[in-house]
Amino acid sequence: MNQKKTYSIIIATGGTGGHIFPALAIGKYFKANGHRVIIAGTGNDLERKIFGQNDIEVKYFKARKIERKGLMTFFDPINYQNFYKTIFKHDAEVINFFKDFEPDLVIGMGGYPSLSICSAVDRSDKTVVVIHEQNAKAGLANRMLSYWKALGVIEGLPNGFGRITKFFVDDCVFLGNPVRQEIVDTRKLPREFPDNSKKPRILIIGGSQGARSINNTVPKAMHLLSQKIDLEIRHDTGKADYKEIKKIYEELNINATVSEYINDISEAYGWSDLVIARAGALTVSELSAVGLPSILIPYPHATDNHQFYNAKFLVDKQAAEMILDQDLDPDKLAIKVESFLLEKDKLKNASIAAYDKTFVLATEKISDYCIRIIEKGPIVLSNESPH
Repeated sequence: MNQKKTYSIIIATGGTGGHIFPALAIGKYFKANGHRVIIAGTGNDLERKIFGQNDIEVKYFKARKIERKGLMTFFDPINYQNFYKTIFKHDAEVINFFKDFEPDLVIGMGGYPSLSICSAVDRSDKTVVVIHEQNAKAGLANRMLSYWKALGVIEGLPNGFGRITKFFVDDCVFLGNPVRQEIVDTRKLPREFPDNSKKPRILIIGGSQGARSINNTVPKAMHLLSQKIDLEIRHDTGKADYKEIKKIYEELNINATVSEYINDISEAYGWSDLVIARAGALTVSELSAVGLPSILIPYPHATDNHQFYNAKFLVDKQAAEMILDQDLDPDKLAIKVESFLLEKDKLKNASIAAYDKTFVLATEKISDYCIRIIEKGPIVLSNESPH
């Protein structure tokens, strides 16, 4: 019987949970299957907290940030200097790390932290680069890597990359974003409404980036709804808004469970009938894996407006409703929630439409794809510079 071959794998990530959690899911899966895995991060507080709670090897490197400034991005002197050093002048620490570890595969999870690690790969040796883009619009780092480093490109949401990437890379596939197993396991049949024997359960995720407008609007919308429908409400506000939002609910005489942070998001998903949230790639993927209807309010300042396109993925399937941040007010939100709860079968049909097995199987499929790319081998280039 042939023994299964194992590989040495670096997963380059960092910054926000949207990059960190998918990297962790992939890393743990590879490790469980006998591969040697190191996550290369930046060492910020969030990374240290998340990785410190998991049995995975991590090494931290300094990453140079490239500030997005539209057409002027690379005319900014500091940006240009950081870009040049990131792409062409690799730190000795990174070079020595590659020499010692001898990776077969480097997976870039997007963002400037992965750009510095993936750029250090010499495609004249055995190491191959695969990039994973979580959003429905690929970020700058992943677009750049797709043109001159990546042998394989994975989309977490469909059509994240455009024609230029698909010209440079033959192997561009939609495999979904990895979702933690405990969230996948919460999949359940939707409860049907309207039904006077049970209270609809609304989960508000307001602790994410720039969610103050959601936090300020939701209590007033729930107050309008409470005059028609008896609701159960759980509202995650984030630390900054917690006291203020809790006080507003009390003043409006609404019985709501208000918290700074949801410690067990899988339990919260399992409890809820409808979710109100921003449209981060991780949230959209988790809603798809569980099959939860949602009202999504894209963060208006997201790079390249990617949260709008993330939300559109579910809206186009009739699994979600979308309200733009500039249009958000209590009346509009109350009407959207009411339509889910009072229109016959709307909640049930949206739940069925939301469920997408792609996200349930994403971690396994990504692993299989990466192994195939390793075994396919690198295209040996004589010139490492991007054109």
